[in-house]
Amino acid sequence: MNKHWRILLLVAVFLTEPVLAKESVALLVKNATLITVAEDQPDAFLGYMTVADDGRIVAVAAGEPPAVSAKKVIDLAGAVVAPGFISAHSHIYMSPLRGLGHDQNLYGWFKAWDYYLRHTNADDIYWFTLHGSLDFLRNGITTAYDFTYPPAVDRLSDDPSTAVAPTFIKPGPFEENQIKAKLDAGLRFINSPWLSEVGSDEEIIARYQAVYDFAKPLMAENPLFLKMAVSGAQQFNPTNRTAKLEGTVMHEFGVINQSHFLESPSAVEEQQKKFDWYLDAGVLGPDFIFGHFIHTNDYILQKVVETGAKMSWQPTSNGRLADGIADVVKYRELGIPVAVGLDDQSCTDVSDPFQNLRIGLYTMRGLYKKSDVLSIQDMLYLHTLGSAKVLGIDKDVGSLEPGKFADFIVVDLRDPDTGPIYEPLASYVLASSLRNLKQVWVGGKQVADGTHLLTFDEKKVRKEIDQRVTRIQQVADTAE
Repeated sequence: MNKHWRILLLVAVFLTEPVLAKESVALLVKNATLITVAEDQPDAFLGYMTVADDGRIVAVAAGEPPAVSAKKVIDLAGAVVAPGFISAHSHIYMSPLRGLGHDQNLYGWFKAWDYYLRHTNADDIYWFTLHGSLDFLRNGITTAYDFTYPPAVDRLSDDPSTAVAPTFIKPGPFEENQIKAKLDAGLRFINSPWLSEVGSDEEIIARYQAVYDFAKPLMAENPLFLKMAVSGAQQFNPTNRTAKLEGTVMHEFGVINQSHFLESPSAVEEQQKKFDWYLDAGVLGPDFIFGHFIHTNDYILQKVVETGAKMSWQPTSNGRLADGIADVVKYRELGIPVAVGLDDQSCTDVSDPFQNLRIGLYTMRGLYKKSDVLSIQDMLYLHTLGSAKVLGIDKDVGSLEPGKFADFIVVDLRDPDTGPIYEPLASYVLASSLRNLKQVWVGGKQVADGTHLLTFDEKKVRKEIDQRVTRIQQVADTAE
C-alpha cells in the first residue's frame, strides 16, 4: 500500500470513529467547600457538584471538575455548599402569628394564637401557608414535614387532663389551599392532615380520603410533593378512639404518622397513660414518629425500642414554651432514630436552622455537662440526613449525593467575616448564621439570593398578610 492510500485509510477510520461529546449537565458548581453529610464522607472538602436537568445530582467529588457542558456554572471561590435543612416537624400556616403567648406554656400559648386563628377562612390559610413556606426557603429550609391547619374549631383546654374534641368543621378548601401554597412557594414537603373528630368514624376517614385523592395526582406530577402522612393527636384527645382512627388511616392509605406526644409538663401522668392506647391500637412501628416526646419513662422507651418507632426533636420551641428537655442523647443510645424540626414560626419566632442546631447541641452538652456528648457532626446529621431517614425520604433528600435532589444552600463564612477557618465543618455549625446564607437552591433551581426570594413577589405576600390579619384582628376583638 503506497503512502497516498495509507493517508486515505487513516482519514476514513477517523471519520467513522464516534466523536466523544462532553457530558451535558444543567448546573456545575465548582470551587465549593462541600459539606455533603453523606455517611461515607464526614469531612468537608474543596470540590465540585454537577446537576442534571431533572434537578438531581449527577456527581459530587473533590478537586477540579471534568470537562462538562453546563447550561449554568457557578464558581463559589471556596464558599460552603451544604444540603438544605430539613424541618421534620412544622406547622407552616402559623407564620403570621409570631410573638403571641410569649409568657405562656403550651396550652396557654394555644389560646393566645387561637384567639385570631379561629377566625381565618380557607383563602387566609393559603396566604398564611405561603408566607411560612417562603420564610422557610429564605432561611435554608428546603424540605418540611407540615402539620396542616385543621379547619376544626376546638374548645381549647388549659391542660391535657381536660382535653376535648373539636365541635365543628369550618367550610372551605383549607387542606387543598395549603398544598397549593407550598407548591407555589417551591418548598419540598410532606403533607400531614389531622383527623378532626367531628362526625362518625366513616365521615372522618372520608375527609382524609378527599384530601388524599386531591393530593395523589399532584404527588405523581410534582417532585416537590414527597408524600402524605397523618398528624397524630392522641395527646390532645380524651379517648382511645383517636389511636384507632389513626391506625385505620395508616393501614388503608399506607402513610406515616407523626404524633405530638408527651410534650407538655402539665398532667404528665395523664399523658403517659395514653401511650398504651397507641400500643393497643397496633400502630407503633417504623412508620410512627413521636413529636417532642419529652416526658417519657423507662416503660415507654422500652416499648418504643421494641416496636421500632422514632421521634422528632424541636429544641428551640421546647425552650420557648418551657416544655422541658428531650433527652435525645439517651434516646439515641437506646437506638431510637431522632429527627429535628423547627416547629412553627410562632413558637420559634425566627425560623433559623443554625440557631436550632446550636440550641440543640448546647442543651445536650449542658444537660450532661460533657462537651463530647453530642458532636457537631451528629447535630448537623440530625437536621439533614437523619431527619430524612426518620421520615423515609432519604433516597431523595438529606445529603448531597448522586441521585438525590440538588437541594442545597451556599454559606459564605467570610461575609460577614467569621474569621480564619480552621475546620470548615466546625465553623459552619458553630459560627455561621442566617447573615452568612447567600443562596438557596431546590432541585437545581435557585429560589433565594440572599434575603431576596426568587419564587414569589414578596411585596404582594406582605400586602395580603397585612390586610387579612387586620381584618381577622377586628373580627376577633368584636367576637370577644
